[in-house]
Amino acid sequence: MVLEYKNENDIKFIQFNDESSRNAIGSEDWSSLITQIDEFEKSDLKYLVIKHVNGNYSAGAQLGENINALMDDVSAAALRLWNCKKPVISLVDGIAAGAGSNMMLLSDFIIATPETRFIEVFVRRGLVVDFGGSWVLPRIIGIQKAKELMMTSNEISGEELNNLGVLYKMTSTENIDVEFNNLIEKLNNQSFISICMVKQQIRDGLDLTFEQSLQNETDNQNSRFLHSDAAEGMVAFLDKRKPQFKNTLDE
Repeated sequence: MVLEYKNENDIKFIQFNDESSRNAIGSEDWSSLITQIDEFEKSDLKYLVIKHVNGNYSAGAQLGENINALMDDVSAAALRLWNCKKPVISLVDGIAAGAGSNMMLLSDFIIATPETRFIEVFVRRGLVVDFGGSWVLPRIIGIQKAKELMMTSNEISGEELNNLGVLYKMTSTENIDVEFNNLIEKLNNQSFISICMVKQQIRDGLDLTFEQSLQNETDNQNSRFLHSDAAEGMVAFLDKRKPQFKNTLDE
């Protein structure tokens, strides 16, 4: 097992630490990833961060194992990550390939370096795209470009990912922690429950009609008017001060 994690302040950090395989994800790691996401969801932690280590993010699933027997776990882990109600952040350097590339794409915020190497490597191995990539990548960059990357296994850099609108921020390896801390500070200045509800609205909206999405927004906004964060936000605006939100998913 190569999955490592630690909880620090409001954050759960996850990394796949196996330098020899460029952080490829082992057979036991998929179920462990599910467990860690479940524990994060039940905790008071606010942010899930999947980060690079040893100069790489992840080369995807370790080949040579009984991949067929693992696919239920791979897909279950992807679903858990996509359905995570709290913000997910990826810090990416070096290789992000296969399931690793799509794990990155399922994050809410991606901070990457120009040296990032993004590869939908599956067809090069006689496989097909998994970990939700065939669903999420066309929605981010468009169908034709997604076909190119998935059907040719073309490798693209962090700069190209940024040009395609995939990244929250592109920065140097040395500066990635600075940009990460800036993002956390920015998010901490917002209403946490509002952030999580907006994330859910966006996710729901991908499968709703415009009319259904409007109704979803109406229902959610009406619930916000009754929440203490909304009252605090309005009073803080009138008082010209920084709001003191509850930072909770309660109510």
